[in-house]
Amino acid sequence: MIKKSLAATLVWLILSALAAGCGEKQPAGDARVVITFWHSFVANTIPSLNALIQKFESEHPGIRIHAQYVPTGDALVHKLVTAVQSKTAPDISWIHADFLDKLVQADAIFPMDDFTNGPDGLTREDFEDIFPASLEAGKWKGILYALPMEATSLALLYNKNLFKKVGIHPDHPPQTWDDLRNYAKKLTVDSNGDGTVDQYGFFVPVFPASGELNIWMNLQWAPFLWQAGGEEFNDDQTKVLFNSPAGVAALTLWKKIYEDLDFSRFSLSHDMGFASQKLAMILDGPWNLPRYR
Repeated sequence: MIKKSLAATLVWLILSALAAGCGEKQPAGDARVVITFWHSFVANTIPSLNALIQKFESEHPGIRIHAQYVPTGDALVHKLVTAVQSKTAPDISWIHADFLDKLVQADAIFPMDDFTNGPDGLTREDFEDIFPASLEAGKWKGILYALPMEATSLALLYNKNLFKKVGIHPDHPPQTWDDLRNYAKKLTVDSNGDGTVDQYGFFVPVFPASGELNIWMNLQWAPFLWQAGGEEFNDDQTKVLFNSPAGVAALTLWKKIYEDLDFSRFSLSHDMGFASQKLAMILDGPWNLPRYR
């Protein structure tokens, strides 16, 4: 919960409950409590959110959820900071886990114990029903400040038709780093022989270290770090560990693929590239599957 109306979320997206409301005016005769909720659900996922809100309101007729879309990433954080300073913050908001510490240090968010303890709180069984890694992402220095709202995973998506065109079995996706690199090179094609690549084999998510896409880059790189036997931080989060042989190996793989494909010439986003069949392989999450179908 956010102090005097704010909220945090985490991980790929996690939520924390807030205390007081923003003071939104109610229609005459409507005595329900209004809870303002900032979210970054996209078109593919907004129907699920609306269904959950409708279910919640039917089970709690004295509460109305006022859901407002806010672009995720840096834009959301800047908007939250401004809202906290002007005392116009929402009651609840989502945010990526890596911004949780900043809310805590700004004294802008409540510990979840304020809401989860007591007779109207959460039971031990409730907590055990939450994926442990997601729950840990809601903690800062051992204190729980946010509850998981959504956790998503990444997978390698690939175009079977493009695999077949270059002689790769469509049911045999890459299994190793060498496979990934070799497939990426084979699937990078200059189809008309004019010296310009028309199809790239793999999307290498290299973005500026600051900006709204830096988190997306880090989320995609972390699995390669883990595959190499590395970790981002030590267990108590006091030391970074990615500057290690495993980190060098994972980053070197990306660098080699990037150079193999001359990927600096690719100008589309990963989702647009995959949907338009300009990309043969990408790492992506389930939120985009409806578009690709």
